[in-house]
Amino acid sequence: MIRFYYGSGSPFSWRVQLVLEEKGLPYEPVLLSFAKGEHKSPEHVARSPHGKVPALEDDGLRLYESSAIVEYLEDRYPRPPMLPADPAGRARVRIEELECLLYFGERFIALARQVFFAPAEQRDAAKVEAARAEIREQLGALDARASRSGREYLVGALSRADFTWIPFVELAGRAGVDLDARATPWLVGWRSRMRGRPSYERSYPPHWRAS
Repeated sequence: MIRFYYGSGSPFSWRVQLVLEEKGLPYEPVLLSFAKGEHKSPEHVARSPHGKVPALEDDGLRLYESSAIVEYLEDRYPRPPMLPADPAGRARVRIEELECLLYFGERFIALARQVFFAPAEQRDAAKVEAARAEIREQLGALDARASRSGREYLVGALSRADFTWIPFVELAGRAGVDLDARATPWLVGWRSRMRGRPSYERSYPPHWRAS
């Protein structure tokens, strides 16, 4: 049995959990509380040296970092595939993963610090709006790239690219940058398709359901 350690609302955790669900793998989810500091406990640091989520244990193997975990899951459990069969398609998926985790992620940090981690009275309204503008620009670029394919998912068939991006898109919405049907029409339709997948419902962050 796979044991999956995660934090509710972590886009990196959600990315891995979506892959677990889509592959139909039996696993035991272990929810760690950020508020209680469980991700920094000695037990978890033994699994994930930087005290971060997600982490995964499978048949005596311990892994951390979401990119390493999804690569492992694809190699160890190749059906159904989360990557295209052809090298060019696999490269496109990995480019979108990097676009999300590096370029979008770097810009999202500035917004997250203001909206999620700073008390309301300490937030800088100008910095919040500047950060939101950068996120809108990134989402517009994603919409333009994806819409050129003329397909239902980001790089054609459903892939790891979709499971990497959807947690960040949903988190951006909670940070005040929801998708706009006029500015990002393709992404609005894509998000609806992703929300309709059983894997989305089964992996939805638990604490978001009550908020």
